[in-house]
Amino acid sequence: MARLLIVSDSSRFSVSKLAGELASMGNQVTQLNLDNEPFNQRLANNYDLVVFTAINPYTALSIALTVSRSINDAVGMLNSLSVVKLLKEQGIEYELVAGDEAVKRVFTKGPYYFNTAWSLGLGGFVDTVEGARSILEYRHYLKNPLSLVSVLVHISNAQESKVFATVRHERYGEVLRRLNVQFAELTIVNGVIVEANPTPEVPLGSVREVAEVINSNVK
Repeated sequence: MARLLIVSDSSRFSVSKLAGELASMGNQVTQLNLDNEPFNQRLANNYDLVVFTAINPYTALSIALTVSRSINDAVGMLNSLSVVKLLKEQGIEYELVAGDEAVKRVFTKGPYYFNTAWSLGLGGFVDTVEGARSILEYRHYLKNPLSLVSVLVHISNAQESKVFATVRHERYGEVLRRLNVQFAELTIVNGVIVEANPTPEVPLGSVREVAEVINSNVK
């Protein structure tokens, strides 16, 4: 019997459902709501595995760096939060820019998907130099060091979609395995993963699959 700790920042039904599924597989499961309880590193390391769901991924990353084992460990979280790493794993070419002159020199054809180098939910399409410079100005105004480097990728202007995937996913599972992430919510544009959240809320329809993936990691 494995001792599992699920860390979240809410009391969503999906968290309770995931805890119930894992318990039905013979595990001892404890839930910790960060909104109500402090995270105690010493106590957390008494568990065989920590599961993060529906928390800010950077908050989860800071915790993952302190625990012995988590289902999406610190290395996997860093890999998925790095947009550059995501693109590299898919063989996608990109340009990195941080200032106006660099944008002008690289902006020879468009449209581009213009993202930050770290996953911050600031990605979008741009097809003019003026538009790109305006976005850069806004990102510098944020004064968030993670937003100061931008990534330009040649992707046709298309609708973004969100896909929840585990390592069992037929199309995206291999990318997740290479990133060392067991499950994530992916932002997809024309088949390209442009962002990945390694601590998403688990959809009710995927609870059983996620529980099976977690269970396979504690045996």
